[in-house]
Amino acid sequence: MERNPGMTGRRERFPVEIDAIVHRHDGSKVPVKVRDFSDQGCRVETGEPFRIGERLQIAMPRMGNMKAQVRWALPGAAGTRFLTESDF
Repeated sequence: MERNPGMTGRRERFPVEIDAIVHRHDGSKVPVKVRDFSDQGCRVETGEPFRIGERLQIAMPRMGNMKAQVRWALPGAAGTRFLTESDF
């Protein structure tokens, strides 16, 4: 696949199916399925809507809590980017 000039490449994504819990800033918890995992983020699937820009923590078994920000959101799914301390 060719990309248009000026577009940045995406990191390699790994197909996964991990049951996880998203912790929102309002204290609520949302069960999600983590998919398309990379070192920079992941896709989460759930029946709950997410807002672009929303910050959350994704609790994944054996990986711990990952701080993330929603980069895109569609009905039933959202794409997140993992945050580092320099993002705060």
